[in-house]
Amino acid sequence: MAEQEIAKHTKKVVQLMGKSEHGWRHKLGEMGLEIVTIVFAVSLSIWLHSLGEHRHEQQQVRAFLLGLRHDIGSDLDMIKELNQAHHEYDANFVYLGKFDPRATPDPQTFDAAYQRADSNYFFNPLVSRYQGFKSSGKLGHIENEALLDKILDLYERNTAAIKSSEGGWHSNQEIFRAYIENGLTGEDSLAERYRLITAPKGKRLLRKQITFPQLYERYNDYATLGAEIIKEIEHEYPEAVQEKK
Repeated sequence: MAEQEIAKHTKKVVQLMGKSEHGWRHKLGEMGLEIVTIVFAVSLSIWLHSLGEHRHEQQQVRAFLLGLRHDIGSDLDMIKELNQAHHEYDANFVYLGKFDPRATPDPQTFDAAYQRADSNYFFNPLVSRYQGFKSSGKLGHIENEALLDKILDLYERNTAAIKSSEGGWHSNQEIFRAYIENGLTGEDSLAERYRLITAPKGKRLLRKQITFPQLYERYNDYATLGAEIIKEIEHEYPEAVQEKK
């Protein structure tokens, strides 16, 4: 509609320039009016376009944040599972470390604990939605800067911190695995396993596998910040949250 008005008034300006029945003062006044009208129409068109574009951007932001709320919720469930799993691992390492090298263990009980010592579980957050929005350059469309800062911290800082701590824990597990593999002098028998586990080096490596307090702290930091982000998203879009219930 604005484009049609611009075309119409531009045509009028051209027609006025060709008319000879009016003096130049009269034509100049009419042309000035038409030009003002054109400028207004152009400005209105630009404003309407910007308004529509902004509305579309915010619709995308809304869809992204509501989806992110679901992703973070799933990640927080995983964090709970990881905390529980690592406490179980720790208890198992302590249990194995208490075996007396001179004793004879119950085969089933010892073997179950030995097998559990080889278990691991790592944080694998849902990041594809975040990475997609980030790579498309749309994160800047989030107008709530405090919320944006928290999202960036969660995915760029907290996730990396967890990966770093988990990497340290996994390195100790790999050292323990190498010790067992290289220490076997015969078949992988109960007696060989027990000998390696109850040796001074085996006990030392078991102690080193107990989860660092830092990793628990970083799991907790992620969970705390993630819960804050979910709360802020729900505050931004309360109607959408109600629809889901």
